[in-house]
Amino acid sequence: MRIPDAKILAGLAAAGLLFREVLPPADELIPVSAASGMGYLSADEGRAGVLIRHEEADLCARINEEWERLALERGLFSNGAEGGREFLAGLDISGSDPNEAEPEQIMCRWVRVELAPVWDLAGAGCASFVLGAGAGNPAFIMASLDGEVLMHGGYYQAGIGLSVVAHPGSIPRLREQARSLASSGCPESAQRHGVERWLAALPQDSAESDA
Repeated sequence: MRIPDAKILAGLAAAGLLFREVLPPADELIPVSAASGMGYLSADEGRAGVLIRHEEADLCARINEEWERLALERGLFSNGAEGGREFLAGLDISGSDPNEAEPEQIMCRWVRVELAPVWDLAGAGCASFVLGAGAGNPAFIMASLDGEVLMHGGYYQAGIGLSVVAHPGSIPRLREQARSLASSGCPESAQRHGVERWLAALPQDSAESDA
């Protein structure tokens, strides 16, 4: 099983996220690189969420509160084997040392985590630079275990944005962005191949609606 390096594991622990596994690539699960495109979607395309002003009192606590509310309301969590709340976090594990060879090494992967009883994503988690760029400055993409719910957190001029979309494979512009990513010469080849396989695995009616 592939294990993230010590820095990532420490950052997850600081956030209150218990590491469970790095998921192997799966055609039916939207790749992290494609999921990240949800940050560009509009409300008309199914994106819902909240904007928290930078000057908000106790900003990190408010971000945590709104993140948990959205996660519960929109179905980010699944029950783990021991009853804990599990979901996926999209992480760059390029510095990790795999214990077994993989035909294609993909830097950004879905990591299954469980929310600990005590957690602080916006404060300690973002300060660790695993989930953000400093306390109160989130930069993350998350997903439900089946990939049918995505959550994005980002820093904007107007405030901190937390947003969610459901059924990403049914969103035309997200598929369009994925196709653009797959045809680009910039991303690593393994990332492109993963996006191509996800697009090919989508229901036929989704592909026909883009034609």
